[in-house]
Amino acid sequence: REYLEQFPLDTLNMVGTLTKDGQLFGLLQTTDTLVHRVSMGNYVGQNDGKIISIDDSEIRVVEIIPDGIGGYMERPATISLGEK
Repeated sequence: REYLEQFPLDTLNMVGTLTKDGQLFGLLQTTDTLVHRVSMGNYVGQNDGKIISIDDSEIRVVEIIPDGIGGYMERPATISLGEK
């Protein structure tokens, strides 16, 4: 499990982006005020959320959640810049 999987998705705040060697990274701040660098493919949130895209204004995530009848379904979510 990755470090940011211990935080509920709605407690993560996008605070910016960073480009290094041509790759765009998102910057997420946790409730303990630490800032973490994330990239596509990283996992965040408590529902197996996988980062599928990053741009200057938001990070898009797909979570896997129970569907209520014994299976699972994908749910899209976004973490927007300066949302909180």
